[in-house]
Amino acid sequence: MEFAEKVRVLRALRGISQSDLAEITGIPGTYLSNIETGKVLPSESWDRCIRLGLGWTPAVDAALDALEAAMAVPEEAE
Repeated sequence: MEFAEKVRVLRALRGISQSDLAEITGIPGTYLSNIETGKVLPSESWDRCIRLGLGWTPAVDAALDALEAAMAVPEEAE
């Protein structure tokens, strides 16, 4: 799961709107939108702000990766 998708998923799970997250983090809404759509990657400091704002810990990151793996559609044998 890419960074942008993780931001969208965690924001939705937390029930936080994009504008709320922008306010929490201090990141301009238009820039946050570009982060969520994968158009840009945040700077290290904004990455940290997003992670803090969403409660995104290493354990949460691992859980998102595990969820993605569990939801993967197995390739059919040819």
